[in-house]
Amino acid sequence: MKKSIIFIFIIVCIIVAGLFYRQFLVSRPAEKIYVAVEGESKIAVLDSATQKIVSTIDLSIKHEGGRLPYAPHNVQVGPDMKMVWVTANSGAHQDHVSGFFPSVYAHGGAEDQDAAPDVVIVIDPQTDRIIERIPMGYNLHLAHVVLTPDSLTALVTAQNEGTIYKINARTFVIEKKISIPSALPDGVSVEPHGLRVSPDGSAAYIAILQGKSLGILDLKTNDLEIMPLAGAAVQAGVTPDGKIVFVSLYDTKELALYLIDTKEIKKVKLPTGAKGPVQMYPTPDSRFVYLADQGYYFGQPASEWVYKIDLQKFEVVKEIKAGSGPHGIVVSPDGMRVYVTNLLSGDVSIINTAANEEIGRIKVGKEPNGISVWVNNK
Repeated sequence: MKKSIIFIFIIVCIIVAGLFYRQFLVSRPAEKIYVAVEGESKIAVLDSATQKIVSTIDLSIKHEGGRLPYAPHNVQVGPDMKMVWVTANSGAHQDHVSGFFPSVYAHGGAEDQDAAPDVVIVIDPQTDRIIERIPMGYNLHLAHVVLTPDSLTALVTAQNEGTIYKINARTFVIEKKISIPSALPDGVSVEPHGLRVSPDGSAAYIAILQGKSLGILDLKTNDLEIMPLAGAAVQAGVTPDGKIVFVSLYDTKELALYLIDTKEIKKVKLPTGAKGPVQMYPTPDSRFVYLADQGYYFGQPASEWVYKIDLQKFEVVKEIKAGSGPHGIVVSPDGMRVYVTNLLSGDVSIINTAANEEIGRIKVGKEPNGISVWVNNK
């Protein structure tokens, strides 16, 4: 009798466990949006279907009896969807001000500036847990991180240092540091910021802020070509068909287009009311690019606009109102949605690409910055 009761108990446990596991699989989001909430030392994870936060990842660490915050500037989901990468700058130097863009995460004491290094953080998107913290160096102001199409190499820009790091995305070992040549006065960094990799993995395109140029890095030889743009370059991007590289120019309020086949540079002038463009992202068909016009820095008023630019006509074809200070931007893999982080209103705008209008907002916290989309491909 006792053995029968034990047997029945085991069977019931197996059934209950199976039901819980099935429910877990059913409830797991098919698509998640990762947001770098720079002002709160966290990554907010959103379910795109429910438009709600499903997870919050604290990036801070224990330090001298308290917590040392890490300000996430950029977040990037790997092409294979197996890891999420974050550039995170130590709260030890949150009073850092770059030569061109002041850090939005600006509180703390300079006396602690060597307390902890800036890091690249790696997250498992299946569990939303941190699996690696890669120390990069002190007071680097890590800007953006991207991965090669094979997800084997991560590229990171160190804005203060004027360098690009290549990291083995399997061993998490720094394999190469590439310095960007500068014609600026000694001690002034060229400030590499945003970057993207070509669809074939042959080159990385780097927006160089103070250097006011586009860097083209051959990923096989590590040779670097510099193309002057006559504007403060914030972010670079490339169309999925690999034909056009685009760069946002903050001070001149333009989008520079580099036509890869002809090596010609064209510029799209933004509307008169533009305050200062930051990040952009192309549609999957390579026809359009959505550009976040943030403003706010250097005495500029904050903008509320996202511009849709036609890459065949080379002109702005739609102005879409978002939140206050649109900064980070990403287009969903199916091309149906655009997600925009609003730096000052602390939320994420959801834009319907068919209607070209904002259809909702999700509150995420103070000063959201980078944004990236993960799709459950298992």
